This record gives sequence, C-alpha cells and structure tokens, in this order.
Amino acid sequence: MATLKFRDLRFSDEESRIRVSFMDIYCFYLEKSELCKLGKYAITKKSIEFSSGKKNENLQQKFTYLLSKGFESLRSSLNGKPALYIHRNSGIPLIGSNEFGIIDRGTNTIEIKPLTTCNIDCIFCSVDHSKRISDIVVEPEYLVEELKKVIDIKKNRVNIHIGSQGDPGLYSNLEFLVKELRKIKKVSAISMVTNGTLITKNRAEKLIKSGLTHFHISLHTTSQEMADRLSQSKYPLKRIMEICKFVSEKAHLLLVPVWVPGINDKDIEDVIIYAKEIGAKIGVQNFLEYKFEKKPVNPIPMKLFFKKINELEEKLDIDLTTLDGELKILPDEALPKPFRKGETIQVEIKAKSRMKNSMIAAARERAVTVINCRRETGSIKVKLIRDKDNIFIGVPTA
Repeated sequence: MATLKFRDLRFSDEESRIRVSFMDIYCFYLEKSELCKLGKYAITKKSIEFSSGKKNENLQQKFTYLLSKGFESLRSSLNGKPALYIHRNSGIPLIGSNEFGIIDRGTNTIEIKPLTTCNIDCIFCSVDHSKRISDIVVEPEYLVEELKKVIDIKKNRVNIHIGSQGDPGLYSNLEFLVKELRKIKKVSAISMVTNGTLITKNRAEKLIKSGLTHFHISLHTTSQEMADRLSQSKYPLKRIMEICKFVSEKAHLLLVPVWVPGINDKDIEDVIIYAKEIGAKIGVQNFLEYKFEKKPVNPIPMKLFFKKINELEEKLDIDLTTLDGELKILPDEALPKPFRKGETIQVEIKAKSRMKNSMIAAARERAVTVINCRRETGSIKVKLIRDKDNIFIGVPTA
C-alpha cells in the first residue's frame, strides 16, 4: 500500500479520466488506463493510494512521470488557455522576462511575478490578455530560492513587491510564499498589488500573519455602475470597500486607482475622499499607452496629469505624490547583465511564450524572450533588442 499526498494537486473522478486540479485554477487529466498499469488505486481530494506490490520508490517515480506528462497539457480553468508551469527543474531562469519571475531595477525594491492569470478584464489593463495565447505560473520554492540570490547582492534591507500580469490573489500559494519571504532576514517590507476581488477578511488576516505588510488595492471608483464598466464584470465593490477599511486598520493600505480620462474623472476624487475617510494612502496612476495594452481612450500627457493632481491636492488637502514613502526605496546594487542590447547570443529554446510566435529561451542564467520565432525547440542565435533591467528580448538572426 502506498499513499501519495500533494500540496497543490486535487483529484476528481471523471468517467475514463482523473481530473487533476493544480493550484486551484489550472488542470490536466490522467487516463485511468495508465493509472491501472501501476496497480489498483483509489483517490481522495488530496491524495492517491495504490495497493500494489511494487516498491514505493519505484511507484512514486512512475507516477511522477505520469504527472510530468500531464503537466504538458496544463490549462487554465478560468480561460481555457494552455498554461506553463515553471519550476526548478524546468530549465527556465526566473530573471530576464517581464512576464514572470524576478525583476530588479537597481534599487532595494525587488518585484516578483508568480503568475499571469487574471479573473477580471479591465478596459484599461496594461496587459491585454486577449492578445496572450497562454498563461504562466511559477513554483513558489523556486521563486524564493532564486530571489535569495538577488537579495544577497543588495547592500540595504530589501522590499519585496508581489505583482503580476494578472492578480496575485489567484495564486493559491500566496500565503505560503509570503511566509517564506518573511523568513529571509534581509527582507524589510512585503507588499502586494491586487484588484481585491479575492481578498476576504479571513485571507487578509492570514496574509498579514504570514508577513505581508503593505496592500496596494486598485480601487478605481466608488460607484457600482462605473466599477462594473471598468472591470467588465459584476465587480463586488461594496465588499472590496469593506476589505479596504478592514485592511487599513491592520496594515499599510495604498489605494492605486487608474485615472482613465473621460471615463472615471469624477470617480478619482471620490476614491481620494474615501481613502481619507478610512485612513489609507492613495497614489493616483495615469492611464498610459503600451504596445500590447488595451486603449479605450487617449492618455493624458504627463504634464497635464500632474497639473490635475496638484489641483486635487490643493482642493482636498492631501498629498498624492508620496505614495508608500515609508517603504524607503533606495538606489542599490543591480544585477550584472551577462549580455547587452545589440549583441548576438546563442540561446536554448525552452517553451512557448505568452505572445503568438514568441518563445522563452535560456542563456547564461537568464530568460530571453525570442519574438518572431518559427522554431519551438533547439539552439538558435538571436540578436538582442532589449536589455533594460535585465529584461531581454531578441530576434532570430536567420
């Protein structure tokens, strides 16, 4: 008898197949005929039990192989897109991409991105998920392991900011990740940006207990009608405003509304007033134009945006420019770049990227996004067209 238990897997019976849920929002299937080859089995929600004469070690090895094959067809349960699981044995570095992993911009604040999935579809999002063909999720242990290497080069105590091309609230290992980050002695503050839809009072308390010090909640309006319009969903505004008040009494809260000109102009003032009421800080963000983002309106020029911000500061007697000043963001040692923009390098293709006709490759402990790529495997030469902040993008040379 051998019982195999898993933290992130959930099993359920579906006729000729076993559905395997991974981290709550991804899934793949195992054929019952393949499982039967390992012996008689029974599943529970979090485990699978084999009644077999085979040695446990051999059985686990064979079942692990079945799982690895299953992960090749991993999909998001939210949107049906293929999903890539990046773990310590995947051969994919966590530094080098703007989509996942670790980003160091030469300060004592390091951003980590554990996943790319989102549960709402805001009209102004800087990541247009309709243009992305897949999702990515990163193993928490691998993320922490690689993050420690970046922290080691820093002279100051560091702040860790959990962001994503999606919402970190969907990451089922979020509390575990925060707890592991808090164990790192050099870590000072841990912040997270979220749309708030998946944060309950109970979860907020767990995150704070685990070590999260700063919540950045993207509340863009206090009007239900406008909230639904901006998020293109039935947005739980009342509950999120209650969560904001709850969090503001227990941790640092920064409201980060996006000002979408011509759409939520009046709402920004309402959010500022609400922030003052609950004792939260607020940092109004200008809607900016990016190549692969949504564009419901033309952005406000930055000069005009700051003029309007100054007017609101005077009118409402509030500082809208210090943001989370207590985080003490300082210049610090930056990760060295193993190669530079314009250089031609050899890379090994590892997986499909999120954009069509692009791949994730690896070279010298860096991930490189290769665009306009027709190859899906093997080693190729690419010319780098970006190297800023150790984020590398290249194009094939032939």
